[in-house]
Parts: sequence; structure tokens; C-alpha cells
Amino acid sequence: MNVKRRRLRRRLRRNRKKKRKKMARKFYIDDNVSVGPPGYKFELTQPSGFSEITDAQKIKELYLIQYGYRINDGKEWVLDFTADRYIDVLNSTYTEAEVFALESHIKDLYDQLNNGWWLTAQNTNSSLSLSGIYNQAMKDSIQGIIDDYVTNNY
Repeated sequence: MNVKRRRLRRRLRRNRKKKRKKMARKFYIDDNVSVGPPGYKFELTQPSGFSEITDAQKIKELYLIQYGYRINDGKEWVLDFTADRYIDVLNSTYTEAEVFALESHIKDLYDQLNNGWWLTAQNTNSSLSLSGIYNQAMKDSIQGIIDDYVTNNY
């Protein structure tokens, strides 16, 4: 078994353990800001010097900002993944037809990430069947990236 695959398996095992004990993140506001805009954090536990935000309207406003970040991150990942596949075409790793078939096969995954729906994409990727160049190694790699993103941002 190669080193990359071992690392990926270790990361997947760690992510499974993290999922079991996962709590919901909350928004916190910096208690020590007297001048300028307040500092906000989106964390699993309350940071020192911060108070939990309980105002529903403020929480909604902050979630809208958070979703904007998730959309941008998803679009960036899709563009990066697509560019990598076309570099693979240029390097004769895959044919254009194989890459087009891949994009068609994972279209729902692309759409979900472009919308910032990382949790939905996490479930979609795990249930996608293998097809063409979308093999187990690619599926595991994508799943690892999405799992890490969800762990660090939800």
C-alpha cells in the first residue's frame, strides 16, 4: 500500500472519530473591543474573552456571511478540481471524453459545492457509484477533502 493511500485512510479514520463527538458551532463576540467593529468567532467552544451571541437576528446575519464563505470555498474547489482534470488531459492521463463523462457523473456534487452545500455534498459523494475515471481512490480523495471541510467549518 502506498504512502498516500495510508495517509488518506488515517485521515478518514480520524474524521470518523471527530464526527462521533461533534458539537454545533456557535457565534461569539469579542468582549474587549471598545473602538471599531467587534470581532466575531464561529467556534465549537467559547473562546476566552468572548461571549456567546444569542440575538436571533444577529445570528442569522452571521450565518448569511458564513454561507457566503462556504459558497466561495465550494466554487474555488470545483474550479481547482476541473482545472486539474484538464491538466490531466493535456498530460494524456485522461482523454477529454473521460473528463466529460466524469463531470456528467459528479454534476450533482459540483452543483452542491457551487451552492456551498458541503454537508449535502458529503452525503452525495459517499453514495455515488464508481464510474469511469471516478474510481475508489478519487472518491476517497474527494470524500476526505469534503469531510475535512465539514469538520473545520460546521
